[in-house]
Amino acid sequence: MIQIGCTKKLIDYLGISPEQATKGIDPLFAFSANLIVMNRRKCIVIANDSTGCGFLLYGITAGDKKKLQELLEAGLRNMLASESISQEVIDRYIADCCFPASLCKTGDRSSVARLNKFCQRIERYENCFEPDDRFQTVLLPMINDDLRFTSDKKDVYATYEEQERALKEKYGKLYSTRAGVFDISLELETPCLRCVTVPMNFSLFYLHDIIQNLFLWKDYHLHEFILKRSKSGRPIQLARIPSPEDDDIYGARGCEIVDEREITLEEVFSKTDRISYEYDFGDGWTHEIRLVEIIEDADLPAPVCTELKGDAPPEDCGGPGGFSELIRILQDKKDPRHDELVEWNGGSSVFQKNIEWINSDLRRRYLAGAFQLHYEITYDED
Repeated sequence: MIQIGCTKKLIDYLGISPEQATKGIDPLFAFSANLIVMNRRKCIVIANDSTGCGFLLYGITAGDKKKLQELLEAGLRNMLASESISQEVIDRYIADCCFPASLCKTGDRSSVARLNKFCQRIERYENCFEPDDRFQTVLLPMINDDLRFTSDKKDVYATYEEQERALKEKYGKLYSTRAGVFDISLELETPCLRCVTVPMNFSLFYLHDIIQNLFLWKDYHLHEFILKRSKSGRPIQLARIPSPEDDDIYGARGCEIVDEREITLEEVFSKTDRISYEYDFGDGWTHEIRLVEIIEDADLPAPVCTELKGDAPPEDCGGPGGFSELIRILQDKKDPRHDELVEWNGGSSVFQKNIEWINSDLRRRYLAGAFQLHYEITYDED
């Protein structure tokens, strides 16, 4: 049975007599909960005592007290769904919870400490809350991505990784999606390749953002996908975010413009196994995208990079030729421009982050629609 240790503040608000806590309960079903106020609304925050992952019930009213158990189950289901866990596993887990949940007093200090830390993580995103979203679904992947040290203090892991490990140990395979394995190569004088697995229902707009992350671009410049070329090599079908000038510029050339937000990888790669992606028309970065294989039942919750080969250029370094020259100067401490370009490159001669960092970022951006939220916030700030 699921057991939720409630703070005195929450117990008083609910007006309940706490039940006796059960010792030795499976950590997967042990939670702690607190009542906090955000944006002048009451919020019940619930965190797992073991993994540190959790969820929230936002905008709680007096009338919600009568249906608290129903809300707790819905919130827990929503949290698991926000991590792209399959419905079958969610149903099995909820069945094992044996609702209604037992509401008791909070447990040991470590559980309370995890709960307090979870509340602090939630409060970081207070300004991003959707007023009418009881569960704040798109924020959960970011809230449940908190780094912790292993017991020996030699390594770190994310809270969602601990939850995934515990659930896999109990239920086996957690995810199921039709995905494509893609090789994406950047045309440089030296090899630069990224291999990534992406759900086939993703749009080209999402693939654009994935490529930006894989090659450490910052989306400062225009981009487009070339979907079809004539026999002479001239583009005859492009995918991008359309603009009012497109008909005048491209229509006269007999080139069709497709909205990259409305066409999926499934649609594109059902007709071909290769397309191109061009970024920053001034520097002229050309990426060739090749579909390697389709995985019908992929066990992944979000896009995942499986191979990084070669350095990716920094923004505005002058195209492939400029990048080669930049590398040469950074490797030659006697070159008169060496110190200047090291400073220009942020004090480093390194152009790539490790694969673990990239995959952590991809997961955080794409679970539960979090990328769309990120895009809207970034756009508003600009």
